[in-house]
Order: sequence, then structure tokens, then C-alpha cells
Amino acid sequence: MSRLTSRFVADFESAYGYPPGEHDVARAVDNSGRDALATVLSGAGARDLIEFYSHVAQISLPDVGPGFYVDEAECVVEGVRGTQPTQVRSAPDRTVVVFGSDGGGALFAADRQTSEIVRLEGGSLIGDVYEVEESGVQVIARDFEGFMQFLSGELRRQIPSGE
Repeated sequence: MSRLTSRFVADFESAYGYPPGEHDVARAVDNSGRDALATVLSGAGARDLIEFYSHVAQISLPDVGPGFYVDEAECVVEGVRGTQPTQVRSAPDRTVVVFGSDGGGALFAADRQTSEIVRLEGGSLIGDVYEVEESGVQVIARDFEGFMQFLSGELRRQIPSGE
């Protein structure tokens, strides 16, 4: 993704006529984020997320699609502790950990039981519960690796000269 991001940014202005925003795939410099997550998360859906934060600190792709953002581990921990939803009331109900968002206000979350990555949109946050119609919960990938493949695909599709 780092290589694709560099290529996307290098060709962006000539293709679109204006400079790109700040695009970054920041590498983790230590295990503090991963360790903080490991203290508040458990379950199948959390393992991949914890492993991800062993290698990557955050992702910011503001000009790719609607914009894609994967938060720093510390923000994910704050979310688990109450600033983001941890329960989704829909069909089916889910226990989740929110780890990112898109530029349109949707949230990306890992289902802590199934490992599916879902996009949440159009709901209401009441306490730590996100109440949403079934249409507001879109399964993006069956696991976090699939989500990273999704992001890579979105990035690859927008590289002006293709790859």
C-alpha cells in the first residue's frame, strides 16, 4: 500500500489538476498501539486488528474514493472505552470495534465474533449502541486482510496510469 500510495500521489496533480491531500500509510514505530489494543480487545475479530497495528500506525487516503481513514490504535482504544459504538442494533446485531471511517461519515468496524469488516452508515448513536437499519450495515470483507485488499483495490483503481 505504501508503494501504491506514493504512485497515486506522484501522478495525482497531473491527472486531476489540483494537488492531492495528505496521503499516508504510517508504519508502527513500536508495539505500544498493539499492546494497548490487546488490553481492551479479545475474540476472533480482534486478532487481525491487533496484528495490523503491529505493523501500521494509521492510514490516510483522503482522495481515494470518498476518502478512507484507519485510525491510530490509541483512537481505537478510546472508541472501545466509550467514544465509538461497540454494539450495532440491526439485523443481525453485532459486537464491534470501530477502527476507521470514510470521508462521507461512515464508520468501518470489525465484528468481534465473525471477523467481518462492516461499513456503518445512517444510524443513530445512543450511548455505545449504533442503531441502524439493515441497509446501513454493509459487509466490506470477511476479515481484516480482505479489508486491506479492498483498500488496495480502491487505490489501484484510481492510479491514473493504472497498475
